[in-house]
Amino acid sequence: MKAEYLKDFQIRLFFSNGESKVIDFLPLFSVYVKGEFTKYFSPERFRKFIVKNGNIYWGRNEDVIFPVNLLLKSHLNNSNEKEEVIFVI
Repeated sequence: MKAEYLKDFQIRLFFSNGESKVIDFLPLFSVYVKGEFTKYFSPERFRKFIVKNGNIYWGRNEDVIFPVNLLLKSHLNNSNEKEEVIFVI
């Protein structure tokens, strides 16, 4: 899996199954990223994400992390069910 920064808080994820998805992380960051980790709201720091072991994260210590498999799952799910992405801060 790989990812590329597009603009603002948007990142395109490329999955090993050939799918790709543009994710706007601003809504997720706005709800879940708090305290000292709000430093990742700066464009310079946001662009420095890392994709590793099936996750996309920010910070050397994985300060903010999203499991990419759940992001793909929500992309492929065509139902109207609301899904929440679970991650660890």
